[in-house]
Amino acid sequence: MTLQQPEAAIDLMDLAPFIDGTENALLAQLRNSEPLHWNDELDGPGFWSVTRYDDVITVVNDPHTFVNGEGTQILSRKVEGGTSTVHNTDPPRHTGLRKLAAPHLRAVKVREWQDVIDRAVSAILDDISGRGGVEFVHSASALLPIQVLGQVLGVPLEDCGLLLDWTNRVISDDPEFMRSPDEKEQARAEMFAYFEDLTAARRAKPRNDLVSRLVHAEFEGGPLSWEDLAAYYFVLVGAGNETTRNLITGAVLAFDEFPEEWAKLVARPELLRSAIEEMLRYVTPIRAMRRTATKDVDWDGRTIRAGDKVVCWFQAANRDPAIFPDPDVVRIDRAENDHVGFGWGIHACMGSHLARAEVTSFFQGMLDRGLRIRPLGPPDRLHTNQFHAFKRLNVRVEKEGSR
Repeated sequence: MTLQQPEAAIDLMDLAPFIDGTENALLAQLRNSEPLHWNDELDGPGFWSVTRYDDVITVVNDPHTFVNGEGTQILSRKVEGGTSTVHNTDPPRHTGLRKLAAPHLRAVKVREWQDVIDRAVSAILDDISGRGGVEFVHSASALLPIQVLGQVLGVPLEDCGLLLDWTNRVISDDPEFMRSPDEKEQARAEMFAYFEDLTAARRAKPRNDLVSRLVHAEFEGGPLSWEDLAAYYFVLVGAGNETTRNLITGAVLAFDEFPEEWAKLVARPELLRSAIEEMLRYVTPIRAMRRTATKDVDWDGRTIRAGDKVVCWFQAANRDPAIFPDPDVVRIDRAENDHVGFGWGIHACMGSHLARAEVTSFFQGMLDRGLRIRPLGPPDRLHTNQFHAFKRLNVRVEKEGSR
């Protein structure tokens, strides 16, 4: 008689499924069988995971019980180092900090940047459509948000590549970017030194950019300290390029997986806005964000203790069949789509309007030119469980209808 081996515990700190693209099956297993899941950590206290849509909404809508101030990384660290970004603060301080940049990133303000976005898209499509095989991430999906973000922040075009390099080195433990044991600290130091110089320049001579706005803003009776400015720059650089590059790349892969949906978009381009929302749901560029419990919470017969880490898996919530019929299928005309692709609640992504404008412009440019992007193989994913991030994707760009 053969004894059945006990099923191995699911470990969401094992990056293998996130690297090979099988993580949705793992998250679905948790959502179905253990929607509140305890995960041990090798070098940490462990954490709870919530994977059902309604549970994620419950956590993020209660910023007093589940706070950001202890960090939003799953690991017990803050990627920005000793400073605290606007994302890693709680009300009332978070509210005041957010108001400093939010007006500069609202939809009406983003429309002022539309020409910048459209010109960047046009130049990128001119370039990639004139070649055969193309490495898509660096040639297009990462290039667009970095160039636009540079304009918004006031970073010269020739320096925009630095922003992408710093982000890759800081947000993950990918061995490709971990050139030394202190690589994260080195990247932070380089970024902060660069922005310290830019801060001094904008303090002396302000321009119509976000760095100038922050440098000359008043907060709690005076200007922002260098520590607050550095933390703000950090979150703007990270959030300003990660979401867009990974959404565009993920959308290219999704349209290849569901070619009938691309054909539907070509036939009905008025569905583009709905298609972008569906891609935000299906791709979910920000997989997860952590909170920390401030008190004991009874949760379906289990107790989340004060001080416990609670990780909200937006990726799992966006595939919850209780909310989204046929969640593993792309439907660009999905009628109801209250996804959490940009998070939810008071900490929802400030740059959502900018990201939507960039992605919309990119795919509108493809439709206008009659282009189709076909992946030539699987993507090379960044080694992280926090972002649905891509390092490389080889593609062929062709005119619609050609092979």
